[in-house]
Formats: sequence, structure tokens, C-alpha cells
Amino acid sequence: MYLAATLSFIADRQQHLVCNQLEVCIVDSLRNGFVSNKSIQALLLRKGINLIGKNYRDIDLKSLEEVVNNYPPVEKAEAFKTASGKVIVEVKQRNPILRIIDQNNESYYVDDKGYIMKLSDNYTSHVIIANGNIRSNFQHTNKTNVLELEHQSVGKRLVLTDLFKLAQFIGDSKFWNAQIQQIFVNAAGDIELIPRVGAHIIVFGDFTECETKFENLMSLYTNGLPATGWNKYETINLKYKGQVICTKRE
Repeated sequence: MYLAATLSFIADRQQHLVCNQLEVCIVDSLRNGFVSNKSIQALLLRKGINLIGKNYRDIDLKSLEEVVNNYPPVEKAEAFKTASGKVIVEVKQRNPILRIIDQNNESYYVDDKGYIMKLSDNYTSHVIIANGNIRSNFQHTNKTNVLELEHQSVGKRLVLTDLFKLAQFIGDSKFWNAQIQQIFVNAAGDIELIPRVGAHIIVFGDFTECETKFENLMSLYTNGLPATGWNKYETINLKYKGQVICTKRE
């Protein structure tokens, strides 16, 4: 009975509260800088949303979250009210893992969920870059997912999907994330990797047998190149199953 009366009192008090402050909290601001307190405040003003002085009962938190969630760099937003008259919006940014520069020189990110993410005028994410013969013949929106594009292609492998999966694999490895600095798609549609150490090109093929290919490359790095020298080979070809073919530099 006492608990019910207390909750009723709190609910009644909140009905008469007026918003005196809007606080935007970017929960992952140390990781990326696509979203700021200022940009979210400006977004709400553009949408005609001004909460200061507004009665709590007239503030629709779900609608507020929907507006912020539709902002392209935002992955998830949650809004809540405090007993002191403050409305807090917590924002989590999208996290790009790959930047594409396609054959038409159009550029965009792919985030860690596989969604296309437009570049920002305010912030550049230092992620692995893939360029070369990459086609982007689809609409670039923040709702476009490269994994869904592959499903829609009726079983056909898409280079863009392979690039996303490859970027995921590289990003999950401390060693390969440090060693592989760029991805290139050649005229034959094969993926090539540009390493930071060594003057060779790694012909990777497609994403098939990805883990095995990297295991073979690691074996060469560990047991072969230290003895022969890191600049002896022009190319290291991993695309053929069970083989590592090295071409000497002329």
C-alpha cells in the first residue's frame, strides 16, 4: 500500500514537471567523432523540437528517439527523464570498419553491421581503405546492407560483401590489423592486399578459405621471409587452394 502510494506520488509529481535541461551524452565519443552534443542539439532544432520549458507529460520520448535514430551516423539513441526536470539523450554512434573508394571515385564507409555509411564533413575515421574495380551500382543509404545485397544477387558473389567480411577478419586480428594497410581489387576481380612491412603484393582472390589463406601467409612470414628477406618477392599468391605461389622480384 505504501509502495503504491509512493509510486503514485512520483508519477503525479512528474506530470507537473517542466523540462529545464536537455543533456546529450555520446557514450562512445572516445572511439569516433561523427556525432557531438552540438550536432544532436542542432538536429532537434531543425526538426522543430525544443524541450526546454515543456511539460513532462507532453514530451514523447519514443518520438524523440526516432528523430535521433534517423540521423545517419547514429546507431542507437535512448531518451529518458529525470526527477529533476532533465531530459537525457544517450547516443551510440555507428562504427565504420572499412572505407570504399569505388571505380567511379565515389567514397563511403561500411560499418561493423554491414550497413553503408556516408562520409562526414566533420570527422574522418581511420579504417582500412579498399579501392580499385569495385562497383557500387545501388542506392547509397544508411539502410543499405552489403550482406542483403549479396542475398538479392541470387547466389552471385559480390566483391563488396567479400571486402566487408575481409575487413571484419582483419580488424579482429591485432597482427593483421597492423600489417595490412590497404585492399585493392584488380581488373580480374581478385582482391589484393597491400602490407605495411615488405615490398610485395598479396593476391588474395576472394573471401573463400579466408582463415586458411591467412594461416598460410603467417607460416611464410614466420618461416620463409625472415630467411629470404622481406623484399625478395614481388607477389605472394594465396588464391589457389592449398598453395602459396611466390614470384621473385626481377
